[in-house]
Order: sequence, then structure tokens, then C-alpha cells
Amino acid sequence: MSWCRLWFALALLLAAPSLAAPAAPDCSTPRKAADSLFDWLRPDSHDPAKASACMEVPEGADGGALAVQLKQVLDARGLYVPIPSLPDDADFTDEDGAAVVVPLPDELPVLALVRGGDGRWRYARDTLEAVPELYGSTFSVVSLWLQQSLPEPFHQRIGPLYGWQYLYGTVLVLLAWLVALITRRLLRNRVRQVLKRAKLPLSDADYSKTNGPVVALVVCGLLYLCLPDLQLPIGLSAPLTRVVWVAMWLAGVLLVHRGISVGADVARGWAAQTESKLDDQAIPLLRQAAQVLVLVVGGLYVLDAMGFDVWKLAAGLGIGGLAFALAAQDTVANVFGSINIFLDRPFQIGDWIKVGDVEGVVEEVGFRSTRVRTFYNSVVTVPNSQLTNANVDNLGVRPRRRIKMTLGLTYDTPPDTLEAYAEGVRAILAAHPLVQRTYEVHVYNLGDSAVEILVYYHVVTEGWHEELVTRSQNLLEFMRLAQDMGVSFAFPSTSVYLESSPEHPLPRREERPLPQLRDVFDSFGPDGSRARPEGPAFGRSWSVKGRETGDRGSASDGG
Repeated sequence: MSWCRLWFALALLLAAPSLAAPAAPDCSTPRKAADSLFDWLRPDSHDPAKASACMEVPEGADGGALAVQLKQVLDARGLYVPIPSLPDDADFTDEDGAAVVVPLPDELPVLALVRGGDGRWRYARDTLEAVPELYGSTFSVVSLWLQQSLPEPFHQRIGPLYGWQYLYGTVLVLLAWLVALITRRLLRNRVRQVLKRAKLPLSDADYSKTNGPVVALVVCGLLYLCLPDLQLPIGLSAPLTRVVWVAMWLAGVLLVHRGISVGADVARGWAAQTESKLDDQAIPLLRQAAQVLVLVVGGLYVLDAMGFDVWKLAAGLGIGGLAFALAAQDTVANVFGSINIFLDRPFQIGDWIKVGDVEGVVEEVGFRSTRVRTFYNSVVTVPNSQLTNANVDNLGVRPRRRIKMTLGLTYDTPPDTLEAYAEGVRAILAAHPLVQRTYEVHVYNLGDSAVEILVYYHVVTEGWHEELVTRSQNLLEFMRLAQDMGVSFAFPSTSVYLESSPEHPLPRREERPLPQLRDVFDSFGPDGSRARPEGPAFGRSWSVKGRETGDRGSASDGG
């Protein structure tokens, strides 16, 4: 046991010189001069006079007080001085040949170390002269007043902090939360007033998307501004400041992202009141473009707030840009396809289109794809690159819709009755208000099982529902006309006739003499007794040509 005690005592003696603070400040190099401020202001070696030994103290100033204030400013702002990365060369000069070292060029450029005429490195006089101003801008009057007003128990250490720091931190969080709630309410009322004057709709459910980001942004912003007042040690202030700073950027990016979504909802309500469909198509596309831009730019700022070198990251992305472009060429093609759709406008939101096997109504045009609602009520996603290279049949831009059908009457219908029925169909089309006055109705063909009447016309409407209603009304009128005229529609059928049998042979057909046959076909020729090349004269015609010329011929059967 005695040997163990002896070895333990020897180890303490050997380690003592390394644990103790240096006997005197060393200002021989920039690194040692910068480190002297922190070596002599540690809890175990708190000596402000020695901490200011490597400082160009202005005349009449208290060097020890300035050293303490400078360290408090650095700790409160969470600024680590990178001691290991500072030069340890007594003859160091920068790129301009000056014997100057700036440890924090971005965060605190006024902090500098210079080499004096005696070869010693010290904190610059300009730095020391700026310390009172830095101290006043870092700590508010409220924090200093609170420290002076609180009784002695609040100045005792409780764990890693003092009592007044716990109290002030709690008050700060509650105050930030209260200010955030008030800001949210005032902002909501202001937005409602502006939208009400502009007569733009916005529901509470849509606006509530921004409530969380607004509160988070205000709370993080106030905490970031007031954290130095807590005078936390560098081990707490640095990571806490970094966390609050990153959270503030995340809240800001989320607020802008959701604000764009809310703005798109407002714009969509405004676009619904306009006659043009171009704005309906542009709003989703612009919303996605703006949100993607916010995520990309905001992501870079968030990475910068987390301590990453964004420029080096951008350079790395530039090196791998070619491989990324090759891998994402389909995505790039779809993006350019969406731009082409927006510029060329082959269709708009709500149009009925047909692309290949896809047929339906356009619901949304996005950056990558277009969503089409089919007549089966399913949604088909078509890449925009395919739409730009395919034949798009836009059925939704038709000012009128064509209807073509064939009516088949039985072969036992007399010719005059056939013509009269065709004229009745023309009258039905002429009476309908949605039928364009370019219809055509004619006895068209002698089919296998019926005499076919061609019915061809257009319905002046842009909706499929109105087309179906008009078609139904016309068909019912055609059936009523056939019923009143006593004609019948022929069914597709095949009739088998038994011409003769041994018991009932066919009678022998007498052959007419040539003069008699000549008299028959001559009677159908020009000026013949049975000639009626233009059909029966009903006295008026409902054909398009007859209505245009006002034909009101006399009733005659043509002989």
C-alpha cells in the first residue's frame, strides 16, 4: 500500500507543472498572446491584470476591466476564438506583409492582434477602444439592472449557472412566447383587412397553416437577440446560439413556404372569378416553382447557419453536375415540358383532352407531370415531356359537337313516305335551339336490312352533358315522327324466302316486248310522264338550302 501512495504522489508532482497556470503571460506569438486572455480568466486562475498583459491598453483605461469585458462579450455571443489555428510564429505577417492576425474576420473583425516594436504580440489598441461599445451593444440595460436589483441569493451559483440567469431565462422565454402570440394575432387581423378590401377570399383553415411558423420565428428571433443578456459560459452560449440561429432560419423558410401556399389559395379564389383559364393553369405552376426556389435557397442558408461551407458545397455540386444532369435528364425534360405547356397552351385546366390511350379532364399542370381525371373517375399522371411530343386532341375547345347517325327504315316503306320522313327529321332539327343550321338529312343507302337515312348535324355547346341531352331529345322526336307517319325501323336481320318447290313451282314470267320496255324507261326520262327527279313537291322544305332560298313550291306529286 505504501508503494502505491508513493507512486501516486510522484504522479501528482510530475503533473502539477502542466496543470498550473503559466507563471507569467507569454506574448511571443499570436497564438500565445491570444490564449493569455483565456488562461488568466479561468475560474481557477482569475487574474484580470495578467489577462491584460498582452494588450495595448489605451492611456487611462483599466486593462483588467477591459479584458474581463472582452471575454464576457465573446462568451455571451458564443464566439470561440480558434486558438489552435492561429499562427505560432513570432515573425508572422499576412498576405499584405503586415504583422496583424484577425482571429474572427467574419463574426468580429474588430478583434485583432498586432506585433509591437518590441516584438511582442498584443490585442490591438483599436480592439480595446471598441470593447466598451461592444459591451454596451451586447448586454441590454434590463439585464444589467436586473443583476444589480436582485438580492444576494440570486448571485449564487446553482449548478452551471447563477440564480439570476435561471430567472431571467424563464422570463425571457415567456415574454418571447407572449410577443409571438400578439404578433400572430395582429398579423392575421392585418391580412384579413387587406384581403377584405381587395375582395379576395381566404378561409381560416388556410391561413392557420402559417400560425406555427410565425410563432416559432418570433420566439427564435427574440431569443437570439436576448441570449447574450444571460451571460452564459461559452460552453453553453455557443451551441445554444447556434441551435437558435438554425431554428430561426428553419422557421423562416417554413413560413415563406407555407405563405406561398396560402397566397396560391387566395390567387386560386381570384382566378375562379375570371373568365380566362390561363390563370388557373399558371397558379399551381408558379406555386411549385416558388416553393422549390424557397427550399433550395433556404436550404443553403440553413446549411450556412449550421456551420457548413456552402461555397465549397456548391463547388462540389458543380463537379458532380454532369453526372447529376445525366441521371436527372427525365426530370429536366419534364420541367421544360411544363414550360412549353404554359407557353404554347395546348390545353387549359378543365379541358377535355385525349393523349394516346388517356382521355379525360385536365385537373392540374405541375412541374413534372399533368393530372388527368378520366371518365372512370380515376386520375392518370402523364409526364409533361410526353405531352410535348405527343398529339394532343383537345376536345374541350370545340365550339360545337358533331353528331352523326344512320336511321334504318324497313324496305316496305313507300318512296314518298321515305322522303317525307327525311323532311320531318329536318323539321325536328330546325326546331331545336342548340342544333346548328348546317344539318344534312338524306336517304343515303340501301343497306342489307334497311333503307338508310343519313342524319348529320352539330350541337352548339361546349359541354358533354348538353350534347347528350340534345341527342336524347332528337332521338325521341325521330321515334315520335316515325310513329305518326306509320313507318317502322328495321332490325338487323336476314330473311330467307322459299321461291319454289316441287309442289309449288314458280310461275313462268312473261317477257315484255322491247317497245313496251322502252316506253317504261322513257317515262322516267326528261319530260317523261313518271319522271320526278327532284322527289315529291311537298310545297315547303326544311332542308338548309330550302330554308335559305325560301322555297315554297306548290304541292304536287309530279304526276
